[in-house]
Amino acid sequence: MQRFWTHGYHATSMDDLVKATGVSRGSIYADFEGKRDLFLCCLSRYQDEVVTPAFAQVEQADAGLETIEAYLLFQLSHLDDDRLPGPGCLVANTMTELGPHDRDIHDAVNAHNVRLQNGFYQVLKRANKSTSPLSPDQLGELAVFLTMSVQGLWSFSRSAESVEPLRQYARTLIDLVKSRLQ
Repeated sequence: MQRFWTHGYHATSMDDLVKATGVSRGSIYADFEGKRDLFLCCLSRYQDEVVTPAFAQVEQADAGLETIEAYLLFQLSHLDDDRLPGPGCLVANTMTELGPHDRDIHDAVNAHNVRLQNGFYQVLKRANKSTSPLSPDQLGELAVFLTMSVQGLWSFSRSAESVEPLRQYARTLIDLVKSRLQ
């Protein structure tokens, strides 16, 4: 998973996977039909090991806007100027590299984005208590906006030289969402 995450699908060869896993090519083929099948398993594992722990607070039944901000800032806390450019998000990377070309990978990317969108929607719905609340359609649009913005943030981190503009983006994003809910 780490090899695919940092180098991408196309730049990762079977020899790279043999070195990264410490098992023989034959052992990889004994468990997986090939590189693509292994990659799909890595996407699933990424959901379990990275996304679920990171996004769990946002998916809590009582999560508020502060949990979205905390999620973003926590993810960014793993980066510092010495570790940039960063690896980004495996799903965001995959979305641009493979998502449009392979139906199974496209579906895995979409499932991830729907998960983020649903989590954001539920938080926005709870925060929608202003004197002129947004309609369910407007909340849905805002959840899509958040999902697209977050994926853009992680993609941008792959070329960022400093973490501060990424943090500022996250704060501005939350401020924009808060102002939309007022």
